[in-house]
Amino acid sequence: KGLMPTAKMAGLMAAAIVSDTVMFKSPTCTQRDIDVANRMARIANISLQALGQVIFSASGGGAKSAEEIFRTDYKEFHIAGHNLAVSQVTCMDSDRLLKRRDEFLQAMQAIRQKQKMDTVLLMITDVLLDGTQLLYVGDENTIRQAFDIHSEEENCAFLPKIMSRKKQIIPMLSGLWG
Repeated sequence: KGLMPTAKMAGLMAAAIVSDTVMFKSPTCTQRDIDVANRMARIANISLQALGQVIFSASGGGAKSAEEIFRTDYKEFHIAGHNLAVSQVTCMDSDRLLKRRDEFLQAMQAIRQKQKMDTVLLMITDVLLDGTQLLYVGDENTIRQAFDIHSEEENCAFLPKIMSRKKQIIPMLSGLWG
């Protein structure tokens, strides 16, 4: 539009793009996102890599309860008669959150019963691992089939290159359910 943002505003816009595109790894990322983020980073005199590390290091949960973390980015879907809830946490250290796996699964089971959901998923998307640790309760056979999960581990699997709920998780389930 021909307007020049201040350094602060450019930094905020760069942070929004880095966050939304998961450091440009999400399938929702476009070349325009990359170009604009680089331009904003130059104006703000910041490193996009360093900015991404700050943003995603901060999303580890801290002292929040498992349910609080789960509800931070929570969405419900109704697909072909199936009620589904999917939450996503994006971080740079999924191991730290996975140590609370049992807490998450209990919270997810409670939400499933209270909200009358068929399936509840938690995507712990790890920017450094370039994938998602998926925790799931409910229709486990469907989840295993949709994402070709063969691990012996119950209610948990690593999905390489899966970064987007909208572009990767929901389409896989929609495809199964019609």
